[in-house]
Amino acid sequence: MTRWQTYNNDSTEVHLNMVEQCQQLLLSIFGYIAFDYDLQTLDNEYNSQKNELTQALHVHLGAVTIAILLPRIIGRIYLLLNFKYQRARSIIDRYLQQMIEQELRETPQMRAERKKTSLIASLVDSLQQDDKFEENKKGYLIILNILYNYFFLGLSKEEVIGEMLSLLSAGYSTTSTSLVWFIFFMSKYSHVQNKLKKELSQYDIQHLSLEQLDSLIYLDSVIREIFRFLPPVSGTLRTLTTDDQLPISGAHLNKGDHVFIPIYNLNRDERYCEGSIHPDQFYPERFLIESNDQITSMTFGGGHRQCIGQDFARIELKAICARLMQYVTFGDGGDKVNAGGFIQTDTILPKHIGVTITFD
Repeated sequence: MTRWQTYNNDSTEVHLNMVEQCQQLLLSIFGYIAFDYDLQTLDNEYNSQKNELTQALHVHLGAVTIAILLPRIIGRIYLLLNFKYQRARSIIDRYLQQMIEQELRETPQMRAERKKTSLIASLVDSLQQDDKFEENKKGYLIILNILYNYFFLGLSKEEVIGEMLSLLSAGYSTTSTSLVWFIFFMSKYSHVQNKLKKELSQYDIQHLSLEQLDSLIYLDSVIREIFRFLPPVSGTLRTLTTDDQLPISGAHLNKGDHVFIPIYNLNRDERYCEGSIHPDQFYPERFLIESNDQITSMTFGGGHRQCIGQDFARIELKAICARLMQYVTFGDGGDKVNAGGFIQTDTILPKHIGVTITFD
């Protein structure tokens, strides 16, 4: 908020870089929460081109999105021969290595305590066990090597970096996309924005506790509608473990086939979105109707494969949106620059978003 007030305290200015700003914000937040590390994505004003990590993650996610859709061996070759991707990975790996080195400077006793609340401490603690074993395993008898591998071996450095990259990519990209759409919809639907501000007015401009955040029912409905109306990703892939057959068309599916589950389409299917308001209309109030409690939303998947970070994503997004609505009013920058539409990258991003910012 201070950053906006410092550089853009002009209510007539139309901001065209909301995507970059939201990505930088969420990347910075996730760096602190997950890894207790300052990724410095907010050090420069607004342009993501000035921040090498933000740009490297953009290239990485774009290339991986393409590779996933290719046969596995071709996808690996594509990434191996993609110079931009390889350069981006080297930048990302350098940051991840710096996070690991920062944690390694902690004492074992401090790290053991930090494991209760710090993800990076847990990962590095596992890495430490592995490194110690690698240094000393030559002196072990073969049988002790087998037992150690079975019971005690931790993660390799490559595995730790892979886990960190997966968490970093998933933790900031999807939530930043939802935040961009929140800003877009607030600029287009002033009545929704006003209702949110009225709901928040009971708390004045104070920091909100978890209990107070839980009490914001209308904000819950707005966020649920954003997830339903424009999920961060258009769909997901699954691999069949057995042969199957579609019940209506009779199409045969074979074990090993890749099946695309279209989350975007399912969330707008009239069969799963009851009520008189068409699912193609942005209407948060649909979640306030008691009979609509079972509206199907596949945004976070379902069953045992559903998103492991969905609760964190919801509370993080809700806290940011609440804070924005306490201080800021977003206005429509005009039909040309704030026309909406979307582009498909690793997430579904607004194609044209241009908003004004007024400090309340």
